[in-house]
Amino acid sequence: MKTVSTFNAAATGHDAAANSGVLVAAQQPLVLSFLPAATPAAPSLLMLHGWGASSAVWRDCQQGLQQHFNLYLLDLPGHGANANAEFDSADEFVDTFAAQHLAALPEKFALLGWSLGGLLASKFAQRYQARVSSLVTIATNQSFVAHEQWPSAMAVDVFEDFCAGFDKSSSEQTLADELSRFYALQVSGLPQQRKHLRTLKQLLANTRFGMAGLNKSLAWLQDNDLAQCWRGLSIPVLHQYGHCDALLPVDAGAAIASKFSDFQVRIFAGSAHLPFISEREHWLATTVAFIAANANKPGIDKRAIAQSFSNAAKAYDNVAIFQQNTGNRLLTHLPIGAAQRVLDLGAGTGYFSSLLRHRYPVADIIELDISASMLSQGQLRSRACNSEVVQLQADFEALPFKLGSFDLIYSNLAIQWCHKPLTLFENIFNSLTDHGVAVLTTLVDGSLRELKQAWSAVDAAVHVNRFDLESTLKNSVEQAGLTIEYWSVEETTECFDELAELVRSVKGVGAHNMNSDRPKGLMGKQRYRKFVSAYQAQKNQHGQLPLSYRVLYTVLRKRT
Repeated sequence: MKTVSTFNAAATGHDAAANSGVLVAAQQPLVLSFLPAATPAAPSLLMLHGWGASSAVWRDCQQGLQQHFNLYLLDLPGHGANANAEFDSADEFVDTFAAQHLAALPEKFALLGWSLGGLLASKFAQRYQARVSSLVTIATNQSFVAHEQWPSAMAVDVFEDFCAGFDKSSSEQTLADELSRFYALQVSGLPQQRKHLRTLKQLLANTRFGMAGLNKSLAWLQDNDLAQCWRGLSIPVLHQYGHCDALLPVDAGAAIASKFSDFQVRIFAGSAHLPFISEREHWLATTVAFIAANANKPGIDKRAIAQSFSNAAKAYDNVAIFQQNTGNRLLTHLPIGAAQRVLDLGAGTGYFSSLLRHRYPVADIIELDISASMLSQGQLRSRACNSEVVQLQADFEALPFKLGSFDLIYSNLAIQWCHKPLTLFENIFNSLTDHGVAVLTTLVDGSLRELKQAWSAVDAAVHVNRFDLESTLKNSVEQAGLTIEYWSVEETTECFDELAELVRSVKGVGAHNMNSDRPKGLMGKQRYRKFVSAYQAQKNQHGQLPLSYRVLYTVLRKRT
């Protein structure tokens, strides 16, 4: 095994340890350990273990993972290298870890968490998802303890009885006995139960524990429900469960798959709470494939965006009625007063640039778009009006302007084609003058849901553009330093008599599927007929086919 380096030399959690169940005291900084991949340029993976364990639990699959990833191993408070640490809440732990180590981590990394570690990994991913390429959880429930809104979990009285064995006054022997029973539960019901239990105990034999951190982190399982956290994720997510898990109801995985349809759920038939031990090779293949496929992978193919809008450019204004309606509404949110320099971000054919010239007759108006053909249409429009035009072809996530270049940025239904919202809003912040304003519309999660539902009846591939969650956008705006002056999400439904008309509408404005993992090649008549049938089943009471958009209208100000 290659040398393990530790980011915090003040912490000495890898000192020689006694047998499982040894208690320690006194607070110390968090320790994060690093194990290099076989190839230095490999993607990175941050791993968080479950309650009552340590990073040693990964040792059996560690070599297989290092063939593909640089590994960062974090022991939870009260466990292993961080046995002396304790935090009152999971959020406090996540924030402290981020403050100490986020700057030292790679720009992008995947997160993997088992059981309680999955809860913490989920919270970290939601809060800092601009840095996270994907999330894998193992045996992590929406809520570990059942409640009225989530019954697919452990009963409250069972959990409370479980906690009673880990009272702060417990002796080292009591702790060891309780952990032994807990480990037995994690392999219960498997044909090779004794073998897997022996493996687990051997892996954790030298793990140290701190009773204060152990008890506080156990309470986190009862204190947290991940519903809102998971709704706030716009990154690829894979939830893994063991079919025989005695700690999670068998229907939890199915309930999560139904509630969070964008997530992948994998059930390991020959596993309980530890698929990375009981089905190691199968688990490795599944996990490596998912993380590697999403490592540093853009959600949207920018070249496809440019080409798609270029193809639609000449006929765009004839079919973009929905875009014109949202843009006209956005004009009513323009700030009162003059502006010297205005950026039309995603100007397209210049339809709204011409209206901005009327609103700000002495301002310099810059038209920016990713499509050269769209900008060419804007030039034709300007010539017809005998007006000068300044244009720039560029990526919205790499704006080439000096700091404080614009008093006003106007953008109508363009920024949804960006896959890094924090980068986008940081660019907007930097491009605005002090107290400058950005007025924007964009599509959010839930748009084109009828298309998505119809395609889901055909296969599990990505056929519809993914749009960010409202919470993701709001978090990115706030992290970028912009102040929200207006924020409203409104739903609009267009209706069509024929499916072909609906599809032409989507393609005509260049908004068809541009995800980098979209299906390639011909569809096939049988699959298309299945899609048509599924969409026809969604007709409204007037016999028309609906297509819904959820539009965010927002006004943002730069305050310094």
